[in-house]
Amino acid sequence: MNNPFDKYGMEYFSPSSINKFRRDPAKWLVNIAGYKDNAYSPAMSFGTCVEKGITVGCRTNSPISVCVDYANKEYEKIHERIGNEELAKPYDFEKCKEKQNQLERVLEAIVPLYRKFGEPIDDQTRVEVDVGLPIPIIGYIDMLYEDTVRDIKTTGVQPKVRNDYERQLALYSTATDKPPFIDAVYVTKYKVELHTFKVQNVDKHFGELVRIATKMMNLISKSTDIKEVCQLSCLEPDISNEDFMKQWGVNEIAGAIELFEL
Repeated sequence: MNNPFDKYGMEYFSPSSINKFRRDPAKWLVNIAGYKDNAYSPAMSFGTCVEKGITVGCRTNSPISVCVDYANKEYEKIHERIGNEELAKPYDFEKCKEKQNQLERVLEAIVPLYRKFGEPIDDQTRVEVDVGLPIPIIGYIDMLYEDTVRDIKTTGVQPKVRNDYERQLALYSTATDKPPFIDAVYVTKYKVELHTFKVQNVDKHFGELVRIATKMMNLISKSTDIKEVCQLSCLEPDISNEDFMKQWGVNEIAGAIELFEL
């Protein structure tokens, strides 16, 4: 099969790229054309570091103090990467420090609860599924157990099951033939809770991944010129940033203006 993604260096689909296309196909086109902004935020850094602390606690049965140390070292790595990149918007280090100071109380509460699931056999496990398209779908499982796959989400809002999470976990379940669970670490000023959701209808959600990925291929196949693809798509990206959930960065806005002639 001809591979229209070759031109853009896209070697595989990921659940995040598929979900991005579903939310905003115009932004996905702008991104694969090379117009991107930094994805760093205090919330994302906190989630990554909480996950690191939980993983160490469950894989090694280490004291909580060791889990906190590993999580703080992950912060150091993130901040080193930030220091080496030219960011399109400033990173809020003050807000980041506020969240980092919560690591100990979060891990003290969550690691013992997570240990009740047993000892995982692996973490950050790479899985790949060939769905009959020119490139496969690839993902990384947070925690792989003998009888389940689990993904850790850290949030400051009341947890609920989201469709993009269900599609992500459907990939993991399909690749491993194990039931998938979302573990939401809910953190507020007064609460630290673990909310667990079992993903239902795996075949349905995996079918959505394949259907959306096929649409991505069909769209990018319209031309070898990305600007022409954007013009033929008839999409009208909203770069006003009035929608808080669909924010555009500086570089992305510049790309949209160029590619869609806004």
